Amino acid sequence: MNKKTFLIAGSTGFLGSKVLNFLSKEDTKIYCLSRRTNMFNHKNIEELIIDFETIQEFELPKIDHIFLCLGYELRAWELLFMPEKLKKSFYKVDYEYTLNIAKKSLDVGASSISLISAVGANKNSSSFYLKTKGDLEDEVKKLPFNTINIFQPGHLAGRIDWQRKKNDFRIDVSAFDFASLFLDPFMLGDFKKFRSINAEKLAEFLVEISKKNKKGINYFQYNDFIKK
Repeated sequence: MNKKTFLIAGSTGFLGSKVLNFLSKEDTKIYCLSRRTNMFNHKNIEELIIDFETIQEFELPKIDHIFLCLGYELRAWELLFMPEKLKKSFYKVDYEYTLNIAKKSLDVGASSISLISAVGANKNSSSFYLKTKGDLEDEVKKLPFNTINIFQPGHLAGRIDWQRKKNDFRIDVSAFDFASLFLDPFMLGDFKKFRSINAEKLAEFLVEISKKNKKGINYFQYNDFIKK
């Protein structure tokens, strides 16, 4: 396998930081694009601190593969019923910033991309959250990457330890983690894709898939994440 150069957009976030942790175990060059430092010392990691509003003027290094892990932090109930006051900020991060970075990465040689979307993403959804995710997927699929990997996880479990590190306990996330232990087994058939997935397991899966070069547009959901 040829060595790749990776860029992680959103490397300080919940999932992005876990992707960085697994990717750092590989013998490869990693660039971390974020608003703040990762506090992650490794000889193969280089941080790119940026104001995402100025991404058009920012010069990215040459890369092969990009992980798009950006996301505006929402409360659990806001995924279903997003207040009007949050929609602009959410759209800016999850659609505008993310799409601009994807386009920018093409200019520096990226041939493959991993987009973290959401189960149920659909441009025709009545949910603003899922509609935005669906719109983004459609736009990314139009870009001339050789490989486009789109991951559609459900609830990302395992935030309790993450909250402790940030000293930011959130009852809504903890409640979702707890509830999923009881609800997930009842999600069968077509509903199985909505089961929660541990973020650690998902991050490991993302890194493994990124090392492959399956051309075209590839979708991944719960059943793919849990395969041995």
